[in-house]
Amino acid sequence: MLVSFYCYDKKPDSQKLRDRYLSAHLSWVEDNLALIRVAGPLRENGQIVGSLYVLEAVDLDNAHKRLKTDPYYQADIWQTVEINEFNAYAGTWVDGKNWPGSK
Repeated sequence: MLVSFYCYDKKPDSQKLRDRYLSAHLSWVEDNLALIRVAGPLRENGQIVGSLYVLEAVDLDNAHKRLKTDPYYQADIWQTVEINEFNAYAGTWVDGKNWPGSK
């Protein structure tokens, strides 16, 4: 299953924390590339305001446990983390359409 995480930063010093933990965070990303379908910063007016992840996992709980090992999570950078099951049904990443009954 795919699980999406929208992680919204606390204000006002989140960028300082991001900078402090960036190296550890990037190491975590590299260690978890097999599970990460897509990940990257969320931006508003050019400023980072959060992070987006789509992880492959057996269930929501397993995915959340994995995210909790991210140094950004452990550094308490995020104000909120929205967790949802995600279905990749259309787009270039899934070679067009992939919804039930479409093949």
